[in-house]
Amino acid sequence: METLDKVIANKDRERNLQVVEDLCHTMKLGSLCALGGFTPYPVLSAIKHFPEDFGRGHLSVAAE
Repeated sequence: METLDKVIANKDRERNLQVVEDLCHTMKLGSLCALGGFTPYPVLSAIKHFPEDFGRGHLSVAAE
């Protein structure tokens, strides 16, 4: 939670988002149970599909 608080406060946003992504990948690959392995997916999805919510640029995907 502290890392996301830093992202919200715009403190070294890119580095802290990378920490969150790295932690998600670690949880996904290192979890011993299904719940732990699937928990990171909503976070990774939000970072990927809604980058503007995290202070990143818009995705350049056509709506066609």
